[in-house]
Order: sequence, then structure tokens, then C-alpha cells
Amino acid sequence: MSSHRHASSLGFDLKALALYTTFPLFQAAAAIGLTVGVAAFGKVKVRVAMLAYLVWAWFIDDSPQRGGYALCRRLGITSYLRRHCWTWGAQYFPMSLRATADLPAEKGPYILACHPHGIFGVSHMTNFGTDATDFSRLFPGLTLHLLGHSAFFRIPLFREWCLMHGHGSVDKRSMLHLLRKGHSVALAIGGAKESLECVTGTMRLFLANRRGFAKIALQTGAALVPVIAFGENDLYTTVQFQPGSRRRRLQEALQKRMGFALPMFCGLTLAPWLPKRLPTTTVVGPPVRPPSQFTGAEPSQDAVKALHLQYCEALRQLFDAHKADHGAANVELEIV
Repeated sequence: MSSHRHASSLGFDLKALALYTTFPLFQAAAAIGLTVGVAAFGKVKVRVAMLAYLVWAWFIDDSPQRGGYALCRRLGITSYLRRHCWTWGAQYFPMSLRATADLPAEKGPYILACHPHGIFGVSHMTNFGTDATDFSRLFPGLTLHLLGHSAFFRIPLFREWCLMHGHGSVDKRSMLHLLRKGHSVALAIGGAKESLECVTGTMRLFLANRRGFAKIALQTGAALVPVIAFGENDLYTTVQFQPGSRRRRLQEALQKRMGFALPMFCGLTLAPWLPKRLPTTTVVGPPVRPPSQFTGAEPSQDAVKALHLQYCEALRQLFDAHKADHGAANVELEIV
């Protein structure tokens, strides 16, 4: 089963314009700029309203831990936004989503573990944060939430856009809440640290010591689904600093301090923050189901390690089975 979107032959057209204006980095920058403008030049009442909004958004509202706005989901706003606002962006590359096995809704929920992180996880945002590549058709009946760093939900106005799409914060509280409701989640396991290892023609994953998602799967009974995005690491050209060098230590220190990394990258020549126009294919593998006796209980470390090892083996098998079909025949999967 697969879903394919084909790019226009024009170098710059309405689809390219749509990519410029809907790319999250552009939207976040615009939201920050608007907020700063209101704070600097707005009238007193407007500034007070903005301050009240920030207090509510940063200290009161827990929607990021609940997977977005439930009202938007009930009214159909979430499904509308996920479907109709992103199709041109997916066509521009083009991007495609392939399913190698069914994920029946009645056997969920599922944790879609996405690899690699890439610079921004463009394919993961497109395939699972929107419905532009027909996720709802390939996997009918699933309610899916794309989870990201909590910093995204501290950006005024931009956070509302994310929450209206059903996105959530990637933390233990969010995952337990959503999975126990029967909702599925998607997240990039490698996180910010992996973005520093984003090199064209490689597949180096920070996974060996990341077992938290396996523990949550055991606690909730959620199946682990390996997901590999072929081409994600090729969307940007990166500058790699030698391990132990001053610049690399600075990157790693910032990543530990802020929770997200600052890799040196370049996408399009005239707009380096935008990804290159290259095809990417995301392959969704068969689910790895945890033993049911741990559901609702605290699993042992041995059980967590066993499920994590089983998942890593399933991920490697998925990569080896499909790499030749997606221009990665000579690429080796590294789990570090």
C-alpha cells in the first residue's frame, strides 16, 4: 500500500509559495515577530491582553499535554487543517508514505517511532503532523498526534496553530495520557542530539540508550511501529564539526541546555532554512507488540531492554528490506 504525490515541473509556482509560507520555521518566526511588534508598538490595552495570553499559554493551559484542542477535533477543524493546508507542500518535494503492514484501529494504540530525526523532521511533520500524504486512508480509524519539543508550545500564536492540528508535547505525561485514551502518537526518537549527526547518505541513529518509549509501550500496551524516512537526511547540507572540537562542544552544550540543537545547515540556495526539493519516502513497518502482562504496571528493566532489543531488530530488518528501493543500497544502519 502506498500514497504518492507528484511535484509540479515548474521551478517556482504556487506550490513553492505554499511551501515558503506553511513551513513551520517561517510560521514560528512570523509569530515571534508579531508578538515582539505588539509588545513594542501596541497600545496599552493590547499589551495587557498579550500579557494575559502569555500567562495563560505558558503557565495555565495544559493542551500540549493533551494532544491539542479537543474542541477542534470534535468540530472537524483538526481534520480539515491536516488535510487541506498542506497538500501543495507535500507535492513540492514530492513526499510519499508507504505502509508495509496494516495498523488496525481496534488493535491500537500505536507509538510510531520515526527515524531519522533529520534537521527538522520535515517528512515526519508532513506524514504524521498532517494528512497530506493520505495517512488517514492508509491507516483508517486511528487518531494520531505528532509530538514535539515543549519549546514549540512556548511560541505565542504558533502554539495555537500546532494545537489546532492535534500536536502535543513529547513527554511522559502526554504519552501516557494519549495512549491510555486509545490515541496513537508519532515522535522522532533520536531527538535534537540526532540532528547534529544529520549527514547526507547516512543513517546514524541515537537509539541504543533511548528506552523510555519502550517502557511506555509496556505500561500502556501500545505497539511500537518502526518508521524510516528515506531521504530525510538529504534535505539539507550540513557542516560537521570534529568530535571534541570547540565548536562541537558548544553545539552539544547548547543542546543539553536548551533541549534542541543548533546544527550548521543549508537547504535551498536562496532560502537556506527551506529543505531541498528532493523526493522522500517514508516506510511504516509492522508493529512490535509488547507482552500484555505489564500493561498498567511498572515493567522491570529486563522487560524494557528485551522489548527495546526486539524493536531495534525490527527497525534494522525494515531498513535492510527497503533501502535498495530508495537509493540507499550502500548505506548501513548505525544504532549508537
